Amino acid sequence: MSNFVVVGGGAAGLEMVTRLASSFAGKSDHTVTLVEPSSHHLWKPRLHEIAAGTFDNELDSVAFRLHAACHGYQYVQARMSGLDRANKTITVSAEFSPEQTLKYDYLVIAVGAISNDFKIPGVSDHCLFLDSASQAEKAWEQMKQMLANGGSHRVSIVGAGATGVELAAEWAKVSKQLNRYQDDTQLSITLIEAADRVLPASAECMSTKVLKKLQKQGVNVRLNTKVQRAEADRIVTENEVIPADLQIWAAGIRCPDWLANLDGLESNRINQLKVLPTLQTTLDENVFVIGDSAECPQEDGSIVPPRAQVANQAAAHLAKQFKRLVKGKELKPFVFKDGGMVVALGHDYAVGALMNDKVVLRGRYVRRLYDTIFRLHQRVIFGWFRVSALVVLKRVKGLLNPYYKGSWS
Repeated sequence: MSNFVVVGGGAAGLEMVTRLASSFAGKSDHTVTLVEPSSHHLWKPRLHEIAAGTFDNELDSVAFRLHAACHGYQYVQARMSGLDRANKTITVSAEFSPEQTLKYDYLVIAVGAISNDFKIPGVSDHCLFLDSASQAEKAWEQMKQMLANGGSHRVSIVGAGATGVELAAEWAKVSKQLNRYQDDTQLSITLIEAADRVLPASAECMSTKVLKKLQKQGVNVRLNTKVQRAEADRIVTENEVIPADLQIWAAGIRCPDWLANLDGLESNRINQLKVLPTLQTTLDENVFVIGDSAECPQEDGSIVPPRAQVANQAAAHLAKQFKRLVKGKELKPFVFKDGGMVVALGHDYAVGALMNDKVVLRGRYVRRLYDTIFRLHQRVIFGWFRVSALVVLKRVKGLLNPYYKGSWS
């Protein structure tokens, strides 16, 4: 009997347990357990839409307990707090329950990453982050309060990676909607980036197209601008002070601090756990890491980037490898296949770089591609039938109620 324990219910973790439970369905000699403190799953690349009030939480969120019951795995609503590799146990703690230990034969850590404030003074006190649905909802609540008060408001977003760019565009769309309905509320949106272009990790031609679109949408983009500190109503940079009624920090990532002290496992400077190409940790062949939590090397010496498609591919790969493992077969290495990058700039426009950045596309149809990527994630956890039903239901709700928030996306 093999006991698989997966920690983290993000894209990688949820797809992992879904695939494993399906693989071992009807086989009582294998158990699959998901450990996750949240009650619901939301796809992290769309948290910016929650922060803008344009994401349909009701239709697109996943209740872990119900999903576990339907797919045949166990769900423990708790947070991992310790690891004992010698005894193959993890310690978990829930909000209103005492600590308990869970046994494993194979452990998969898929807790993802959080925003990196780089220890810049004032950031943790005065900026909001978009690491979870609750944080995104908090940002939307503050935005709603500003909109309800009317008048002019200033919003600053630090970090012009995918999250910062998409949030700036989404809020620019909200501002445009307000003007359409003759609302006197004005939003001034400033996007701050330390590098010399937006999306610094993407192709330069993609960055150029995204910058032009953001500027056309009315977003003030400040490049080559390093933040020195954050204060209650302003962002202080090397050369200026940028007033802000609402501040969002979306610059850089790191993993939770507890990963850096996990029973001696090797980690890097941002607390990612170091793994072999097989996704096994360097010091323990029974502990695996997937998604943003892993520093995974490739054949060419590069490190797999922290992107959603990496999490999806790693989950699919490792689920297949576990089927080999229980049969006594050798594990194959994980090889990331870059499918390109797509960034949404509102509900009807996106820019994508495909074919190793050789082709850059933009427009409404690229936005449809962006939505399809999300639906592919849902296909893994729901199946095509329910995904098709969700798409139809969302369209119907949008037709019946043009003010329904899901009709914006």
